[in-house]
Amino acid sequence: MIIIGQYINTLNKKSDDNMNKSGIVYRHILEQALANRRSKFVEREIARRLGISPDTVNNAVAPLKGIGAVAMYRRHFEVLDFKKLLLFWAVHRKLERDVIYSSYVRIKDVSEIEDKLPDSIAYTEYSAYTKNFGNDASDYSEVYVYADDATRREIARRFPSQWKDHHNLVVLKPDPVLEKRIADKKLVHSSVSMPQMYVDLWNNSTWYAYEFVKKLEKRIDDAYAKAVLE
Repeated sequence: MIIIGQYINTLNKKSDDNMNKSGIVYRHILEQALANRRSKFVEREIARRLGISPDTVNNAVAPLKGIGAVAMYRRHFEVLDFKKLLLFWAVHRKLERDVIYSSYVRIKDVSEIEDKLPDSIAYTEYSAYTKNFGNDASDYSEVYVYADDATRREIARRFPSQWKDHHNLVVLKPDPVLEKRIADKKLVHSSVSMPQMYVDLWNNSTWYAYEFVKKLEKRIDDAYAKAVLE
């Protein structure tokens, strides 16, 4: 039974690793579609830009054809349905498996956490939305950030772990591409992009996450509508 359990855990870890790599690909495609008006992509070009293998890109893109999100051609693929791609990523995102630290911090307002965090982080979810667009969605009581291991240790020093049923500071492990963006200070308002923000919010179960998802979805739809695709 122990051997079977270890085998299942190994399969689950491989599945998580594959999904994390696929997420890097999905984020790249969605960001390019929003920011650079792209609808056509070459798998080898994506692999080169992201520093991953062409097989990883192919494995990420393949299921998108089955749901009608992309069309595959001999030398490239084309995004047919931006929203389907975004939702496919959101459904398969496993946010809780990226948590590397969490704590309960006694505060009156979330700004008491946000103002004391180190610079080398990337805000996501509620904080990211608010820093980019202002808060027209809802009050919120948790802060979610991405941070590398060294920054996680600094966060833990500033906000020592306290056991509670509910934690209001959550630190997530960034993928290698996001980690480099954080290190190179290439983030707008120290925040993740809109697609990443969306899938992270989508995976949160609070009632106000839904309010943020609705507002962000409208902003994404507007941004995509303005992009005249190639």
